[in-house]
Amino acid sequence: MSVAGSSPGLEVEAVANGLWCRLRDVVLAERRLERFAFAPERPNEPTGPGERLAALAGDEAALAELARDVTLRALAAAADGVNFRLLAALGGEPIGIDDASRALALPPLAVSERVNALAQLGLAARDLERDGVTSTAAGRAVVGLVGAISAGLAVRCRGGLPEVL
Repeated sequence: MSVAGSSPGLEVEAVANGLWCRLRDVVLAERRLERFAFAPERPNEPTGPGERLAALAGDEAALAELARDVTLRALAAAADGVNFRLLAALGGEPIGIDDASRALALPPLAVSERVNALAQLGLAARDLERDGVTSTAAGRAVVGLVGAISAGLAVRCRGGLPEVL
């Protein structure tokens, strides 16, 4: 499951970069929201998100907590067995919801909901026009990281279990 020639360190960097891309998109959406005039008759009234973003940018502890929260949410979603199988089945090229449904033996709507949840975390992407799904670079890197850890554990099991038994 690991990318050929990659190391867990490279996969960690790929996950971090992919999650950063998702978080950056969220911040940009918040910036667009702050610039939207909900009450054009009161143009000088602050809308709120801009102050929150500015405060966040200057708070190292809050940034560290945000990074940890985003990371844990992504890992928790990927740790779900069905979600992991879905991410492992997806690649860089989109596949149809029906194909993913058959691969997972789940109804298409269940797969669709899982893809939507993984997309919210930046691990998968959905092309609604073509009804296709794909994993993101972060999703593929999480699969690679789990594969690298699993391979290391398997080596230890092969070497250690005979001694214990």
